[in-house]
Amino acid sequence: MAKEKKEKKEKKEKKQKTGKGGKKKLLLIPIALVAVAAIGFAVFKFVLPMLGGGDGEEKLPKKLEAYTIGEESVPSLDTVLEEGEGELIAKRGPGKSKAKSEDSSGSASEEEDLEKYTYIYEITGAAAVMNRYLNVLMGEEQGFSLVDESYLIQGERPELQDAEGALLLARASAQEGRIFQLAIGWSDVNGTLAVRVAAPEGQLRRPEPEREPEPASLSQQMDELKAMDPKHLALPGGVMSDYDIYPVEGFVTIDGQLCRRFNIYEVGKSGDIAGIIFYSGDMQHLYRMDPDDNSIITELK
Repeated sequence: MAKEKKEKKEKKEKKQKTGKGGKKKLLLIPIALVAVAAIGFAVFKFVLPMLGGGDGEEKLPKKLEAYTIGEESVPSLDTVLEEGEGELIAKRGPGKSKAKSEDSSGSASEEEDLEKYTYIYEITGAAAVMNRYLNVLMGEEQGFSLVDESYLIQGERPELQDAEGALLLARASAQEGRIFQLAIGWSDVNGTLAVRVAAPEGQLRRPEPEREPEPASLSQQMDELKAMDPKHLALPGGVMSDYDIYPVEGFVTIDGQLCRRFNIYEVGKSGDIAGIIFYSGDMQHLYRMDPDDNSIITELK
């Protein structure tokens, strides 16, 4: 009797592992997601755990055209897969789980019930597939952006690798106060890729534009010029006290640098200009104009 029970148990476990047709089944899915989560990307550390796994399964279509939640829809990964690159092997959802929402500043707020779907693919050449898929998602028609876990839009598209990767994409949802979100991760440990689709509460945030630094004040630049060695300004004198420096009002742009102009005369010889200097607002660049030919400007090293 004990031997018979053991044989039945072994047959049952073998059936669960292989399934019909020998395809990878759901037994591999938790392993794949754990492998992806272990990558160390912030997206999977903070976002995917919030989404959780799905609660249900259904028969898979031969080709899934779109991921849909409520009024939201986006072309699926299937639409960019070429022959032999992969296939959808499992779908989980719809299901609901608790997820932390984000307020307008990106800080975590109270939890919400989040509907989501999880799609699992068996895939080869993930980087090439995902680059094509990003072209679709981030194109004008779909309007997704790469974001971090606080929904801050990222400026640069990353260089993808087949070995492993994690991406979070989002766009404004038709539902007020929500975003339409795709969290995608893959690992070539067992050739699987997971797409999790949800519409959590939140708002996309754009990086604050970098402010141009304020140019140095006139007095700062004058002090610096007076402290320089005249040779640095292509002047023959021994000390800068041999010269009078007169600033010209306004700025000019040279090599993309905002510069003030300074006319320099030898003391007691105000009629003959000794040098024309342009000093950049960040005080990192000096240019000299030839007094005999006002069109020739040379950067001083």
